[in-house]
Amino acid sequence: MNHFTGSVALLRHPEQLEHLWLAHWDSRRQYFDFVTAERLDDESFRECLDREIAWVLDLRRGKDYIVSSQARLHLDVPVEAADDETFFVVEFYIADLYGKASRGMVELNRDVSWLTSDEVLSGQTSKGVPVNPSLVELLNRADVIARYTN
Repeated sequence: MNHFTGSVALLRHPEQLEHLWLAHWDSRRQYFDFVTAERLDDESFRECLDREIAWVLDLRRGKDYIVSSQARLHLDVPVEAADDETFFVVEFYIADLYGKASRGMVELNRDVSWLTSDEVLSGQTSKGVPVNPSLVELLNRADVIARYTN
């Protein structure tokens, strides 16, 4: 069984908080994913996520985004996806873009997209593009984002 210890960024849209979530395209795996960081030995769950947000989204640490000081939830669970089981020790953190410049940089980034809560939790966008199945399973178990139906 594989093992993952790290954090997941719940990056909220600046105007539609808790309705739209920032996801990046994983070209190797061919699905959308949230910024997820594996924890290194000397890092806290929050620190590893701070590092990964800057790297994945090409943003400046301490200037372009804010990561919550407290995790929304800590979860220890096994997840089976694609005939492979992984044991996750994961924390979910709310993160927000800070300032017009960072929001503009994200909007110009062709590898990211704002997904609705329903798209993320169902595992595919309205256009049928997949979302990371392990992320979908973790988010549904954790219940850290709510579905919104019209």
